[in-house]
Amino acid sequence: MKCCIIGLGVFGKNLAVNLAQLGADVLAIDRREENISQIKDEVSAAVVMDFNDPSTLGHFPLNEMDAVVIAIGDDFEKSMAFTVKAQELGAKKLVCRVLSPMHERLLRLLKVDRLVVPEEVAARGLAHSLLMRGVVDGFDMGNGHSIIEARVPAKLVDGSLLTKGELFKQGGVWLVTIKRVDTSLLGKIIKDENEPESRKTLGVVKLDEVFLADDILVLFGKEKNLRRFLDVHA
Repeated sequence: MKCCIIGLGVFGKNLAVNLAQLGADVLAIDRREENISQIKDEVSAAVVMDFNDPSTLGHFPLNEMDAVVIAIGDDFEKSMAFTVKAQELGAKKLVCRVLSPMHERLLRLLKVDRLVVPEEVAARGLAHSLLMRGVVDGFDMGNGHSIIEARVPAKLVDGSLLTKGELFKQGGVWLVTIKRVDTSLLGKIIKDENEPESRKTLGVVKLDEVFLADDILVLFGKEKNLRRFLDVHA
């Protein structure tokens, strides 16, 4: 997994370090020498770059990166310029830090893959979602364990704990609950405008509860087990 992080403020630095700790090859870019000095020993490569000229991004193989994150947090124009340039250079997956409501609207018009309103605690969750197949959110529980929300792996669809439970046991992964699309009238009324659909949490999962294709599973386990489980059963 290769990632490029542009902008090493609190969010960018924490995201870069978390990704590196999870095993990613991280290219970290910032305009400040002191920020690069703080992180150079924790990532694969750290580079000082003049943010006044986005064209210098062309010196880096952004099209070979699995994810490019524009984490610039103090300059609307530079964030937009780097976003556009990263798209021109063929970034496969583009994630942008949101600076304001107007910035968010413009990024949505550019069809950026993911927008984030960063806080230090959110960086770990984003690191999980970039590195683990199908993960939409994650929470670090410490000592190498995490709770994640992931789209149900293809090989589990139409199964249940009765028929697929052994796979969870073998993988060292525990199913906490299921978040399912709420098709009820109430669900449609209270739907969050920022989400494509409203979801309800099922609570304790029954042994015969069938996994649906659009379910999100809430899983607990060691990070390495979670990643392997999602990859093997994709």
